[in-house]
This record gives sequence, structure tokens and C-alpha cells, in this order.
Amino acid sequence: MKEMVRRLDAEYGFALTEEEIELIAKQVEDANQLFKPLFEVDVTGIMPLMKIDRKPKPRAKPKRTRK
Repeated sequence: MKEMVRRLDAEYGFALTEEEIELIAKQVEDANQLFKPLFEVDVTGIMPLMKIDRKPKPRAKPKRTRK
């Protein structure tokens, strides 16, 4: 993991210290352990709770009031 952080550091020019690289690598490893059970869940064939429709809904025209 440290090697990946070093490559990103070199590519983007962050100029991280060795301590910062070690800290970031440890945080990534901790996050991987935390989310590992989540990645193992098979949701194939399960309908989502909420459907997301990417098409915008037509806006209703405001009602006119007579004065």
C-alpha cells in the first residue's frame, strides 16, 4: 500500500514525508478491513429500495388566480 501512495505522491507532486505516507497507508488498510464485509455481500437480483430516474420530471404550471 505504501508503494501505491508513493506513486500517487510522485505523480501529483504532493511532497509527502515518509511519516505521512505511512499514516495514509495505515488509514487505507484500516478502511479496507472496515469495508471488507460490505464488499462480500452479494446483491445480485435484489431490487433497490428506491429507483432513481435520471429524466427530469416536467414542472407543473402554476395556477392562475383571477383578481
